[in-house]
Amino acid sequence: MNAARKDERPRTWFRSDRVFLSDGQWFFHTREGVDVGPYDSQFEAEIEAGMLKELLRERADKGEGSMAVIREFVLDSYAMGRPLTPNFNRVPLHAR
Repeated sequence: MNAARKDERPRTWFRSDRVFLSDGQWFFHTREGVDVGPYDSQFEAEIEAGMLKELLRERADKGEGSMAVIREFVLDSYAMGRPLTPNFNRVPLHAR
C-alpha cells in the first residue's frame, strides 16, 4: 500500500524490516526517522510498531502532526512503566 498521509508528498517507499536488533535490544523505525525502543523481543517491537502505525493513521485524519503523536506514544509508554529511549537524531529540524 502506497498511501500518503494528509499533506504529505507522495514518495516511493522501499519495503524493509522496520524492526531491528541493536545491542541485544529491539527497536523499530518510523517514517519520520525516529527509532523507537528498546523492547525485550522482536514480537513486542512489532506489536508496538503496529499500534503506533494505527495511532498515526487515526490522528492524521484529525490533523495532528506525526511527531506530536510519536512523542505522546513515548510518554504514554513511560507512564505505563515501559520507559522508551527513542532516537530523534535522524529527524530533520523542521519536523521537530
